Amino acid sequence: MRIGGFLKLSLCDWPGRPAAVVFAQGCNFRCPWCHNPTLVSAEPAGPLIPEEEVLEWLARRRDFLGGVVVSGGEPAVQPDLLSFLAKLKALGLAVKLDTNGSRPEVVAAALGAGLADFVAVDYKVPARMYGMVSSDGLAAAGPVLETVRAVLLVRKGLVRTTAVPGVHDEKILEEMRREAGADILVQPWRRPPG
Repeated sequence: MRIGGFLKLSLCDWPGRPAAVVFAQGCNFRCPWCHNPTLVSAEPAGPLIPEEEVLEWLARRRDFLGGVVVSGGEPAVQPDLLSFLAKLKALGLAVKLDTNGSRPEVVAAALGAGLADFVAVDYKVPARMYGMVSSDGLAAAGPVLETVRAVLLVRKGLVRTTAVPGVHDEKILEEMRREAGADILVQPWRRPPG
């Protein structure tokens, strides 16, 4: 897997669990408010972190971690995501997958194979506004909503959004709740460092 970043300990990426976070390099969306802009391009700004190095570190620390969060960028665009998740599970680690929801077949495969214990779907804006984050516009929203519904159906995840000033207001958030058919965890946007 193309790993652009590795956080050895996070106390907030999987609430209630101390977790390591693996950041996939590359994303198929271009959110203007992205909090990991260095991970968007398929070509990293610096060297990638070898998968073997991350797995070896996790194997040595697995008894001290509550799990591993696989985030990004967008992990579901990685062709070897499922094999990477299988390696994490083989280490005995719980796995949380953070995704923009654009690849429902990948998320469904991860859940169906027991490779993800929890999924957080980042639902960006109402479907009619997906042109803000994807050149596919409204067409990009369909797969995201499919992922949202699948994750909620199996009750192994949540739907969240980042509330960006000037983009999200209560009316927009209510529209998103209606489209998702569920409550949405709303997180405040914070300007990325640098």
